[in-house]
Amino acid sequence: MIGNIEAGYWRDVIGAEYDGLPRLSLTVAQAQRLWSIDADIARRVLDSYVESGYLSLTVEGLYLRTDHAIALAGASRARVTRRNDLESP
Repeated sequence: MIGNIEAGYWRDVIGAEYDGLPRLSLTVAQAQRLWSIDADIARRVLDSYVESGYLSLTVEGLYLRTDHAIALAGASRARVTRRNDLESP
């Protein structure tokens, strides 16, 4: 029970940080250091936000807001498209 209460508290704290800093992207290790929490709680909380769709997990292990991840993916595609357009005769 204590673990669930603690995870619930940290879920609120971490959610508030991501709300206030939309471009925040952290690994589990960075989250541990930032909030002085253990790896299990950091991973459980971050993964719960991934399951809800609020955060996305990149292949590099970064947790970032899904709306920012979508924007980044769109910007990457746009850069590739523009580069390809420049290379066309």
